[in-house]
Amino acid sequence: MTRFPWCVLLLALCAVMPAQAGVMPERTRLILSQGVSEVRLRVANTNAYPVMVQSWVDQGEGNQAPDTVVSSMFAMPGVLRLPPQAISAIRLLYTGEPLPAGRESVFWLNLYEIPVLPADGAAQGSRVLLGLNTQIKVFYRPPGLPDPDPGWFEALHFRLEREAGQWVLVCRNDSAYFASLAGLQLSDGQAQYTPRQGPDMMAPPFGEMRYPLPRSSADHAWRDARLRYQVIDDSGLAHEQQVTLLSPILP
Repeated sequence: MTRFPWCVLLLALCAVMPAQAGVMPERTRLILSQGVSEVRLRVANTNAYPVMVQSWVDQGEGNQAPDTVVSSMFAMPGVLRLPPQAISAIRLLYTGEPLPAGRESVFWLNLYEIPVLPADGAAQGSRVLLGLNTQIKVFYRPPGLPDPDPGWFEALHFRLEREAGQWVLVCRNDSAYFASLAGLQLSDGQAQYTPRQGPDMMAPPFGEMRYPLPRSSADHAWRDARLRYQVIDDSGLAHEQQVTLLSPILP
């Protein structure tokens, strides 16, 4: 895949995106592989006005104040001022706190941006300031755990189960990596359903994730169900997959 210089990407974003697009990170995910303790992320302010960016790392809670979060990762600087169309970098550092061996750990980098009013803003009438939070997945791979090979997602296994009177799609992940899934679509030639979307669609390493189907599917009798889905790789690219599900498990 051809890679364009980051400065060219910034100019393109500024030309085509509305001002409210906000702060744009260069990547959608960060990888600390083989125990690497630091990674950098460049961010660009595509707005026509300056912003303050507060950055911190949590485990996806999204409802904690930054100064109350306890995490094995932290971001520097914690607060950054970005002029219009400027580029800067944020460092993400691993504290060295013990994390599970032999499997990935995941965190979330938060980039919370607030517009900066000009000094004479009061004279320009009332304004509404909206703070926008962008979250980026951060994956930590301990020493001894290599980056996944191209066919690692063959360790994903899917089945249908009945739970509380409705169908649930279950993904069992037998790999050491978090499986970031998207575009889940279930069909058997008679009906087609999309599991309900949630804030976290990842199947954890050596664990399971459950995706409830719409209640309208409750009375459907599945036969030869096929699942289409996408797996997101380290670069943020989606890879389309299709599998035949195991027979539904009834209570």
